[in-house]
Amino acid sequence: MIKNYITTGILIFLLLFNFSFSDAQTIIYNTEENGIKGCTLPVSNKINISYTPPSEFVKERLANRANPCSTIEVIYNGFPTDIFGGPGEAQLAFQFAVDIWETLLDSPVTITIDATFAPAALGNLGSAGPEFYATVPGQGPNTLYPAALAEKLIGSELNGTNSVDIGCNFNSNVDWYFGTDGNAGTQIDFVSVVLHELGHGLGITGFHFVNNNLGYVRREPSGLSIALDGSSQFNSIWDSFIDAGDIFGNPISILNATNFPEASDLMLVAFTSDNLTCNSPLATAQNGGDAPKTFAPSTYSGGSSYSHWDENTFNGTSNALMTPILDNGEAIHDPGNITLGFMEDMGWSLCQGSLSTNDFTLEDIKVSPNPFVNSITINLPSTLSIEEFDISIIDINGRKILKQTTDIINGKIEISNLANLKTALYFLNIESKTSDLRITKKIIKQ
Repeated sequence: MIKNYITTGILIFLLLFNFSFSDAQTIIYNTEENGIKGCTLPVSNKINISYTPPSEFVKERLANRANPCSTIEVIYNGFPTDIFGGPGEAQLAFQFAVDIWETLLDSPVTITIDATFAPAALGNLGSAGPEFYATVPGQGPNTLYPAALAEKLIGSELNGTNSVDIGCNFNSNVDWYFGTDGNAGTQIDFVSVVLHELGHGLGITGFHFVNNNLGYVRREPSGLSIALDGSSQFNSIWDSFIDAGDIFGNPISILNATNFPEASDLMLVAFTSDNLTCNSPLATAQNGGDAPKTFAPSTYSGGSSYSHWDENTFNGTSNALMTPILDNGEAIHDPGNITLGFMEDMGWSLCQGSLSTNDFTLEDIKVSPNPFVNSITINLPSTLSIEEFDISIIDINGRKILKQTTDIINGKIEISNLANLKTALYFLNIESKTSDLRITKKIIKQ
């Protein structure tokens, strides 16, 4: 029996970043790869025949040939054709995975993928990563967003017309199952691996690499963004949501330089603590109110540690796609709501509508103005008029900036005295004290 460990070595950890300016406010970092980009899969002896199908929403839209909510164009390199010169089974399976992501994510800007199918070393299934990162005006000057998400948020192409957003490679020497029905038998399901790797290319990845096994520098080794004091200037949007435990076990942002200085033994301890969590509000809500655990094994595993959900926690669940292990025969054709909740919190819009834990959606609760300066008003449906709410504002590093308990007055909740907040992106949490209503909104302070 064989088991494959998806150690997704997205070489943003090993990349040199070259930066340019698309306008006065947007900084673009182009990635230049050093060596094989990728996902290596050491072999073990386990087979797990199981199938997680696409969600009913996706299946219905694909069956009815509904227009996708985003357009993903793929440049196929080395994918074999069929006997008539048309797309072969590998390309058709890859396109099926693309169709799923197109049906899940909403973007006004075309996402371009450069995909290569070619021989690679044994144990290397494939890889994917953003071709570049960019800052997004109004959402934090030090946070870098993956190419496709940055273009979605800004609403236009960056880094040149029709520039590639995601680069990926897949090993043609692998005994793949190219079907789309999830019946992989004892083979490796190609659709699952493509879905997984494209998830990394769309933003589920952080900046970090091991430095001589002594500590961690969460940025590129070229030092372009590392200040003289050793601190890092930039972080990825994934980094912004990751917490480690302090000496009392309380969650604290991995970006907190006091607790987790760059290139330190403390950073090494954090990354091998088995105690990293993601404080994404929507992902937490989809995980029953508990911050989802991320993969931080006691022995650092390059490309696998940090940028995945925890294997022991989520293996065998509906949220297993973005864990670091895929068994032979295991077919996972749905990202799961924890992953989709995180993707929505980091900036993606979902084709199915915003996630929530109840019958209300984010669209039912209006927050204005947004962006705001001094105050915000929350307008709620009339059916909630007798409820009492806990309101909190959380910054992008997970720190609670404000908390208050309030009643609805004339269908509204007013929050004032916000003039002293720094210009940045925040999360507004709205939680009922008398029902299971829990909603999170992104708000921007001007």
